[in-house]
Amino acid sequence: MRCAIYTRVSTDEQANKEFSSLESQREVCEHYIQVQKEKGWVLGGVYEDPGYSGKDLERPGINELLADVKMGRIDVVLTYKIDRIARTLRDFYRFWEELEENKASFVSATQNFDTSDSMGMLMLNILLSFAQFERDLTIERTMSKMAIRAQRGKWNGGWVPIGYDYSKHSQLLSPNPQEKKIVKEIFKLYIRTRKLGKVQNEINRRGHRTKSRVVIARGGKKKAIGSNRFDEDSIKAILRNPIYKGFIRYKNEFFPGEHEAIIDAKTWEEANKILDQGQRPKALRLKDDHIHLLKGLVRCGDCGLTMTPYPSGKKDKAGRPYLYYSCTAVSESGRHSSCRVRSLPAREFERIVKTAISDLGKDKDLLEKSVKLANQEAGKSIKPLLREERRLRDRTSILTREINRIINILKRRDLISEDLTKEYKELIAEKEDVKHRLEKNRIDIERNQKNVLSADVIQKALRNFSGVIDALPLEDQKELMQLLIREIVVSPFDPKKGKLPREKGAFPGKIRTKWYKIKMSLHQTPWADSLYEVFRTSSENRFLGSPGRTRTADPVVNSHLLCQLSYWGSLEDYISEDDPQIIMK
Repeated sequence: MRCAIYTRVSTDEQANKEFSSLESQREVCEHYIQVQKEKGWVLGGVYEDPGYSGKDLERPGINELLADVKMGRIDVVLTYKIDRIARTLRDFYRFWEELEENKASFVSATQNFDTSDSMGMLMLNILLSFAQFERDLTIERTMSKMAIRAQRGKWNGGWVPIGYDYSKHSQLLSPNPQEKKIVKEIFKLYIRTRKLGKVQNEINRRGHRTKSRVVIARGGKKKAIGSNRFDEDSIKAILRNPIYKGFIRYKNEFFPGEHEAIIDAKTWEEANKILDQGQRPKALRLKDDHIHLLKGLVRCGDCGLTMTPYPSGKKDKAGRPYLYYSCTAVSESGRHSSCRVRSLPAREFERIVKTAISDLGKDKDLLEKSVKLANQEAGKSIKPLLREERRLRDRTSILTREINRIINILKRRDLISEDLTKEYKELIAEKEDVKHRLEKNRIDIERNQKNVLSADVIQKALRNFSGVIDALPLEDQKELMQLLIREIVVSPFDPKKGKLPREKGAFPGKIRTKWYKIKMSLHQTPWADSLYEVFRTSSENRFLGSPGRTRTADPVVNSHLLCQLSYWGSLEDYISEDDPQIIMK
């Protein structure tokens, strides 16, 4: 996660101080990033606006920041407080829209405001509710104007369709002599062949290309785009566009347009009737339920290639195709491939993975030791932080009394010595320093407290894992698996010749008649390796299990084999601390 720190002060005087507010803000934010280092947070840049007011977003620093966000260089924008970004809801909403559009999050270091989690999003929604209301009103007015324009036959803008040119002066579309010939050929060919693919191939063979356009890139530089080969989608879009028969489409209604038609209404209707006849029923056009829960996560240990999900041509009694994960080498070379893993029945393999995770949740001894380990680590970290907080608060009280003492002296005396003035400035600077140390300390305390709570949530969630995941729709099961698992490597394994896997995260599994070594790595927390060490010293039989205990009909992995699977981090990130059943929603 590449994090950008944004700081701002409102006057040049503040910006020019020896220990400026900019430095204070940056220091607190840098510490916040350091705390989140285990989540992959790294500093991606610091953007400053010294001496700029927060009355609007016309500031060089924030404009540079937003430009980098649009370029995909920033994942998280971090600031000392929300008011460093903007002082009005409207401006902050504009800023947030830019982040959301480019999939970036916003975090306030001192206000527990993080849009990457549910609580932060709730706070954001409350904060921006009035701004959203105002925005919706603006949209309604805009849509109303567009509807009126369409009813009057005026084009509402967008990419100028192939076959037409647009005049800014007259605000009308006019046929392009060369391009309109291409449009007519497309309609003629489709009515004759009734196949989008054949139209695509013939139009490209004749040397025709999509409309060439010139756009203005960042910095004002002009850039030519378009002039590409036609594909089926672009052909279909042309056939469906009523603009070619002289109509303007707004939502689902057609209105006679002011522009000249290229295709007569009869030809347009005939082409669209053919399209409708060739369209599959809606139920078949929807995405089918052939969902592979581990898509993109499985890799062949024999070839080192990804195992691609695919449905077989054969079907079961219910008419559903058999699903598999196939090594890419097998998909490309077929029976000539030397891969020993080849293909895995999807549902059976997924059941092994589910059972492995749920068995770990059923192991009371493992869970108790895991929770104890987590709480011990968090508790050790919290105690010195709490002592430091008390010390800093005590120091703040002392400094406040000393500052008040000097202020009383200043009130009683006309002439003030240089030593007294120097002492006053030093006390003010130290109090400011203590204040920021307190804020950083509070960030550390909150982080460690979350670790303690999360361990308890993990314990409750894992015990119900098997029942919960099977009760979810396949789409949600897939999403949960994607959040938990980083990678699964499957290799051939012969229990008669080879030793049971001892490497971290690996265990044997039998699917139908074949044995495999399954190595599963999951998203980790820093203490996961310590958890592994706790159980590595178990007895040989208890740790490995015996071959005689392995079940063939419904493979179950000995839960002690899974002590190496460190997936706690994923559950901490995605399960609510207050409601361990959140994953059922």
